[in-house]
This record gives sequence, structure tokens and C-alpha cells, in this order.
Amino acid sequence: MNVSAPQSSASRQLLPDALRGFALAGIVVVNAPFLAVSNDGLYGDLSSPLDQIAAFLVVMLAQGKFYLLFAFLFGYSAHLMMPAARDRSEDFRRQRTRFLRRLLGLFVLGAIHAVFIFIGDILMGYAVIGLALVLLISRSSRAILIAAICVCSAGLIILSALMAFASSSAPATGGFVGDASALDAALRGGFLEGAAGRLQALPDALAFQAIVNLPLALGMFLLGLVAARAGILATPERFPRLWRRLKIAAVTLGVPGGIVAGWLVVFGDGSELTATASIAIGFGTAPALAAGYLAVAASASSRVLSLAAPAGRMSLTGYLGESVVFAAIFCGWGLGLFGEVPVWAAVLIGLAVWVMIDVLSRWWLHVFRYGPLEWLLRMWSRGQPVELMRSPGSARRGNGR
Repeated sequence: MNVSAPQSSASRQLLPDALRGFALAGIVVVNAPFLAVSNDGLYGDLSSPLDQIAAFLVVMLAQGKFYLLFAFLFGYSAHLMMPAARDRSEDFRRQRTRFLRRLLGLFVLGAIHAVFIFIGDILMGYAVIGLALVLLISRSSRAILIAAICVCSAGLIILSALMAFASSSAPATGGFVGDASALDAALRGGFLEGAAGRLQALPDALAFQAIVNLPLALGMFLLGLVAARAGILATPERFPRLWRRLKIAAVTLGVPGGIVAGWLVVFGDGSELTATASIAIGFGTAPALAAGYLAVAASASSRVLSLAAPAGRMSLTGYLGESVVFAAIFCGWGLGLFGEVPVWAAVLIGLAVWVMIDVLSRWWLHVFRYGPLEWLLRMWSRGQPVELMRSPGSARRGNGR
């Protein structure tokens, strides 16, 4: 899910890369139960204490938070990819064309991902709402900030409406799709059977995203754009008051909201109303906790940030790679272990997969300039060949930041 601007190694900023790597870990933890256990995810059977603990922690700390961090960074990178937007020059028109080609490339990769690997893909949604960045990027920061507030408010209203219309007697449907059992059965079959099952369930998944994920994601796109103009991640030391306020918001709103959402998942009555309330409260307060994570990262040392930065520099390859590894282990065409492991084990496997990807990314970037999918997307966006191999002696400069 590489949302970073196509910068040279020497000019890259450490904090955004580290945030992407950190967010990648959170996303695989959230996706792991859907990829390994059931398409009900954390809203299925949680009979064991370990499953309950894992589900509570994932909902409280991760669910709904990290896709917002990626969305913020997507908007942040849009400014870096279209720096000439304010003067509407020929340079901007060229940059805009590259950005639109990039969105198209992400949409195609997302469609392949959703049908053949994981129904919960977010790339297609990002690509569609990314068009709003093209429309708004030439506006003033004040206008974009107002638009972000309006969009986020609309998203919160939508989540509140979900609770109002949910039934207290219907069974919970907290996953991406309405008929999780049918998709579960398809994933236990062959490769094409799984693809057919995902394709049939895709409208449900897209509707879920359009209602729950994308309004808030668009708001974060726009906030990221404003943040890039202000240089918030380039010079985080200039904004101590902002980071302090974001941490306070995380503690007073994000953490309590996560606790309530996690409690409803683990100890609720299993009704649609309870599941919907968990989603609405958890996702509705997620921006506050996501902002807190951003503030904590902004205060971290470069040594700590560098631990997650390699995965962040290859976040598109890592995002899709995590799904491929899980599919190979759990789908019927692979080892066929889908539904055979508990939720807590799936979460631990997800963390192990992230560590593996981070280590492999560090090695890869000593030899190559870009991750494999980042390289392909860069070539597609530019419409011309791009050098993949590092020049002799550049690996140390590119990775010792």
C-alpha cells in the first residue's frame, strides 16, 4: 500500500516511512482473523479466554486506526507528488497526470487483490476517493481543512445512523460481507473457487467500505495534505503543542472508545445492534487514537523509527505480500488451514509475517532502490523505464538514515 511520494533515497523523510511501517503492522493484525479464521473476523466465535483477550486488544488498539494513518500519509504524499499544484503550471499538469495514472494503477492492483487474495482490500477505495485530492489540491489550506472537517463530520453522522437502524435481535454481521459462511466455504476450495466467492461477495465489501471506512479516510487524506504544506512530518520538532494535544485526544477519547468497542465485541450479546455499536464507536473514535499514534511516533528517536522504516518504504509490496503469505497458508489452494487456528494464533502469525517483511525489506533496499511493486507502479505512473538497482555505494546512504 505504498502511499509515499516517489522521492529519491537521499531526500526521503524518515518519519513518514516509519509511520507506514508501523501502520502496516497494525493492518495485518486487524486483517489476520479474516484471512485465517473466518470472514466474521472478530465477530465470530470467541469462546476461549486467549481469543477474547486478542480480540479485545485488536479492537481497542488497532481496528479502524491504521487505515486512517495510511490515509493521512496518502494525502501527505499527494502534496509531495504535486508540489506545483498552487500555481497551476505546466509542471502541475504533468504531475497531476502522473498522480492520476498512479491512482489507476492502485485501483487495478486493488481489484486483483480483492478478487484473488483478500476481500477486505482498501486500495480500490483509496484510488476512488483519491480523485478528490486532484480536485482540491489547488485550493487554499483553509478551504481544504474546512472540507476535511465536513467530510469527517459526515462520516461520524453515518456511523451514528448505523446504530440507529441496527436491529437488536438479528445476528451479528460485523465482517466485510453479509454471508460470511458462504465465503468461508469458498476459500476452503481451490484458487478459482475462492476467487468466485470473493467476486460474489465484493459488492457487500465495497458497500461496507463506502459506509464505514471511506468518509473518514477522505477526511484524513485532506488533513494529510494540509499537514504536508505545513511541514508537520518534515520538521516535527516545531510542533510540540500539536503533539501534546493529539496525545490528550488519544487518551481522553480514543482509548475509552476503543475499550468500549472491544468490550462490546467480547462481552456483547452477539446481536447486530451490538456489532454495529462496536463498529460505530470504535471507528468513530479511531481518528483520535490514530492521531495519538502519530504524535508518539513524532516524538520517537530516529533509532526507534528506523526499525519500522524499511517496511514503510515498501508498504505496497508489504501490504499485498502479507495477504499472499496468509492466503498460501490458509486458503484451500495452499496449506488449507483456514478456520483451523484460533484468533489469538492468527494475530501472532500476523505479527510474525510483518517482522519477516520488515527484515526482507531492509535486505531488499540494500540492493534495490524500490520495492518490486513500488517500482512497477512508479514506471506505470511515469510512463517510462525506472532504474531498479542501486548504484555501487548507495545502499549505505539510502538505508542508514
